[in-house]
Amino acid sequence: AEVSAARPPAGRTAAVVATRTIGAGLDAATERRLRQGRIPVDRKLDLHGLSEAQAHRRLLAALPAAQADGVRLVLIVTGKGSRDGRTGVLRRSLGRWLEEPGLASLVLSSRPAPPRLGGEGARQVLLRRRRD
Repeated sequence: AEVSAARPPAGRTAAVVATRTIGAGLDAATERRLRQGRIPVDRKLDLHGLSEAQAHRRLLAALPAAQADGVRLVLIVTGKGSRDGRTGVLRRSLGRWLEEPGLASLVLSSRPAPPRLGGEGARQVLLRRRRD
């Protein structure tokens, strides 16, 4: 599987704009629909306001359950972070968590949400279809 990440624009961290796309299984049309916010959100996971440990535990429980329920697109809300321009802890940590062995096998693609779905304060996570 191939993992690619976009170069961050000036003033942004790689964690904020990184897009994880696995080459096998995600065609150009699906990627475009995801980027444009045209794939319906099946489930929303709001981590905003939780501690880092609480958010991590909730994510570890929620994504496998979502995949088991046949959910394809999860909108994960982390919030934008502090108002002094720094990136929030949850927003920074989410990308790393999605790469962990327990979750990486579930995730087909992860990208910042389009503005109408929360923009930089949320991520769209496209889950792999469950294989029985």
